[in-house]
Amino acid sequence: MTVGGRGPGRVRRLPPVPTARLWQNPALESEDKFDPEGAPARVRDYLLTCGVVSSQLGRLVFAVPGTVDLATEDRSDYTVVKNTPSMSPRFRGFDFKLAFREVCPRAKVSAVPDGLAAALGVACENRQLRSALVLILGTAPAVATLFRDPSGKGRFVEVAIWQSWVWFTKIRLDDPHGYCGGLRVTKEGLRVKPKDSHKIPHHQARIRFALDVLTWERLHGACAELPPHTQPSLSAEAAAKVWAARLQRAVDALAERFHSVYGPPEEVHVLGGNATAARGLVTAAKYVVPESRNPNPRSRPRGAGMGGTSAESEEELWQRVPVRVAQDDATQQQVALRGLLYSSHFKLKQVSAPGQDPLARGWTRGGEIYMYVPKDGRSEKEVSADFVADMASPVEPQQPRCAIAAARRRTAGSSGDGSAST
Repeated sequence: MTVGGRGPGRVRRLPPVPTARLWQNPALESEDKFDPEGAPARVRDYLLTCGVVSSQLGRLVFAVPGTVDLATEDRSDYTVVKNTPSMSPRFRGFDFKLAFREVCPRAKVSAVPDGLAAALGVACENRQLRSALVLILGTAPAVATLFRDPSGKGRFVEVAIWQSWVWFTKIRLDDPHGYCGGLRVTKEGLRVKPKDSHKIPHHQARIRFALDVLTWERLHGACAELPPHTQPSLSAEAAAKVWAARLQRAVDALAERFHSVYGPPEEVHVLGGNATAARGLVTAAKYVVPESRNPNPRSRPRGAGMGGTSAESEEELWQRVPVRVAQDDATQQQVALRGLLYSSHFKLKQVSAPGQDPLARGWTRGGEIYMYVPKDGRSEKEVSADFVADMASPVEPQQPRCAIAAARRRTAGSSGDGSAST
């Protein structure tokens, strides 16, 4: 949890607190211990132990590990959870604004999908970066994009999340370990297969199932949810090589998808708890510029368009994009927290959701594009990011699945406001 303000030295990180302590209730009889309705009181009590009075907070920003409901009356800020696949169904429909009204009566409340928080964090840390692809390796891989005002005047920052890119983009597998799960095509549409359903070995996989946490765990032989025969139990070094090879295929394919929408990305940033294993092994994404690709599919080498490689030719133009991987887990966890703090300097001007729901389940979408503009008609160049330096010191690993950022309302005689995040 982090407390911060507008000026240098106004950010103070609070002691790490496990997600379960704030968002779960061990007294519940069901196996699902998540209790979002009781979380406000637990958050209030925790903040009080750190010297932060929740009733004095003027700004709360929550990072949602999933999506928020866009079908609300207030389009300036979204506060209702649509889905949190890595946590509990009890979060669906949970309204942060309504739930925290009693413990934080003066606070303006908003909720940001954690993929967007990551993209905003990359924007905050890299103020000169015009565009970037952000890949988050968590319970399931997620993709976000960053695109700044191309005029250079800093009039807006556009960030987006693209669920369909990881669900439908396939990559070639160069290892014999295949994947578990997957999609089944039925008359009613696409359905997710059970976790213990598998194709091992297999020559390709959707990014969603090639780089999820189940794959990471079973490569190490440590997945309690899957049978032993699906788990190769590799050494740490061998597992890292397999993981990095799959990540390389993924960033190659996703950078090409980015190019088709925005043009070439300047950088690719890889975040998430399982990202650091590929540090130094994946340094650049490489793909054929879509406009130069040979339109005759029979003449295209095997693997092209799936993160694969092909012989370079005079007809095809290749693009290389540097890949940035955080040096350690604690460092990458701070990116999303900075994104939450950074978002408080902007207002949400426009949201669009292009594309179809990948699985027709009602709680996922093909993509969501959010346009943020600086408050008070300023340029982004005038937005302070002094809290980046204040948060630069090392910290112990924190639970990354749920985050809160809260800004303390300015009072007479004070030099600024404060914020808190977990």
